[in-house]
Amino acid sequence: MVKLKTEIRHLVVLHGWTLDHNVVTKWQPILELLKKTGLKVHFWPLPGLAQAPEKPLTLSDYVAWLENKTKTLDSFFLLGHSFGGQLAIRFARLNSNKVRGLILVDNSGIIDPAFTKVIKRLVFRTLAKAGKTLTKSPTLRRLLYRFARETDYYEASPTQQATMRNILADEIKTDLPQLKIPTLVIWGEADRVTPLALGRKIAQTIPQAQLKILPNARHSAVYTHPEAVVDLVEKFIKNN
Repeated sequence: MVKLKTEIRHLVVLHGWTLDHNVVTKWQPILELLKKTGLKVHFWPLPGLAQAPEKPLTLSDYVAWLENKTKTLDSFFLLGHSFGGQLAIRFARLNSNKVRGLILVDNSGIIDPAFTKVIKRLVFRTLAKAGKTLTKSPTLRRLLYRFARETDYYEASPTQQATMRNILADEIKTDLPQLKIPTLVIWGEADRVTPLALGRKIAQTIPQAQLKILPNARHSAVYTHPEAVVDLVEKFIKNN
């Protein structure tokens, strides 16, 4: 009897916005769990984060980078966390012929209309424009950015700061209803960075989406609840 060849299922994983040089190490536990399910996992640090880019990047630049990285893959599942989810949505909309299924984990890309978030964005924009002129003290500027909960912005280089502004300004609202592939939306119940209300809105707007909520999880369930995330991913991929 001829043994049928088992299909190799590829999974491309995109991390979120981080200036941490140890991002690969931090993702290793969940990547190993994903590999144990039989998936061929691909993970590349996003450009322009651990090392500052020569010029500011846009979401289109990241899409082009991912298209180049995946050019040898005929088809694959795509998982994105936080900013990686924002990138995954735009990429999947433009490359639906290659993406077999989309997995979003607490993704960004939609502006939170909550009043507190509006105030935060106002403070953030003010600091971005006037922070360096308000004071010459690096310590005081750091406190101001910490007040706005934008320490990543403070720590970033000028080109990284411009990249962050480009990404924040490029929402993926109009991409969502155009996605024509099966989509799994995983969200932390206690996420305060991208609240659950946004996750519900995203899942309701994507035609073929299902929402799975992780109790007690926050924004980084890929770190804190890797087994639960992998279990959902494995079931989703087996069904698609």
